[in-house]
Amino acid sequence: MKTSFVIYIWAVGLYAVLTIPAIFIPLLYLISIFYVLLYGWFAWGLFSMIYLLTDVLRMNYPSKIVVLVTGVVISVAFAYQMLEILDVENDVWHSEFIWFPLAAVIAGWTSLCLARKQVMGDRPGYTEQSAAYTGETTQLKNSSEI
Repeated sequence: MKTSFVIYIWAVGLYAVLTIPAIFIPLLYLISIFYVLLYGWFAWGLFSMIYLLTDVLRMNYPSKIVVLVTGVVISVAFAYQMLEILDVENDVWHSEFIWFPLAAVIAGWTSLCLARKQVMGDRPGYTEQSAAYTGETTQLKNSSEI
């Protein structure tokens, strides 16, 4: 759970950086950051459930990453749709600001890549010895250390 929260916090910071070009219209930039801070919790909640599901299913690392990358897209789409469901915006998928969720997805993917070691280490039963046994490491010192 801690790892999914760290991924979310990094994604929010990266989103703020990625959307800096919108600062030319300051009100637009402030509204987008406000929406991310207010409605991004929907994305974090759904992503956290997906993350916990990958732990419960004891997925290997490549499968877990594929599910989480897909989960980022689903979570951002869910949070963006909540703007329409809660009557904040009308017809969000046909607005001229559709590139904001794209920036959020890119930020989510980037933060997921930054946290790849934590994601790998969060697997139940994961140890360096089990990683060497299953061939997940690229360098084995010698077989007597396993």
